[in-house]
Amino acid sequence: MKKLILFLIILLLALPSVTFGECIEGDCTNGFGIYVFLEGGQYAGQFSDGQFSGSGKQVYADGNRYEGMFENGLLHGEGNLTYADGSIYSGEFNRGVINGRGSIVFASKDKYEGNFVNGLFHGKGTYTYSNGDRYKGEFKKGQYDGNGILYSDGREYRGTFKDGKPFGKGAMTYFDKSQEMGEWKSGEFVVTEKIKAPEKTKASEGDGGLFSDENFSEEKDIFPEDDVTFGEQKDIFAKDDLGAEQEQEDIFAKDNIFEDTKTSEQ
Repeated sequence: MKKLILFLIILLLALPSVTFGECIEGDCTNGFGIYVFLEGGQYAGQFSDGQFSGSGKQVYADGNRYEGMFENGLLHGEGNLTYADGSIYSGEFNRGVINGRGSIVFASKDKYEGNFVNGLFHGKGTYTYSNGDRYKGEFKKGQYDGNGILYSDGREYRGTFKDGKPFGKGAMTYFDKSQEMGEWKSGEFVVTEKIKAPEKTKASEGDGGLFSDENFSEEKDIFPEDDVTFGEQKDIFAKDDLGAEQEQEDIFAKDNIFEDTKTSEQ
């Protein structure tokens, strides 16, 4: 049997904080303003006590762009981060780190949607590869870990995973619906039982044993709650009522935030 190839995907976020620069427009203490960094890049948005706080947009010297919520100079709340390579993350941030619910589409066209903790896939999620292969289940510290379903090369594997690899008992279903039940030992899937492709009758529907669709139904919540609690994050990321001030719309105008900063240097 062809071995299943599993990928470890780790997403870390390291973005520069407010260092040195110049306020070129508006109120960069308590209000709306545009702030230019000496090393390149700029911020346009709300300030509180001289720090980025509230809604804003930031362009970084390395080409990354962020639009969303800030608190005490850090990305905090909901936002969209576009990387220089074209990857796009949309979701929650906590004190400068991707944390909570979110989704990311990589430049390779792979995509992930689910829970993040400290910039890593952690909790329930779905990772879809650009070739159509897909894993749906539990992640832990960036790896497949827990109950999951992996669709690859026209096959469907259902079972448990550990440290990014299949672990313990599982079931492999092939294109013709035939199955092999077995257990992973030393990286190999040892088959203990083979089940022929079922006839398409009503009597055969829903009778797939331990790893049937019924047991892996989304409605049954087969994935037990992770030890990481997300309840507090929901409160932290509650949307602020910032109002609909016309002044904010002017500052966030495309021509303002992405204009050539040479004007400020003159």
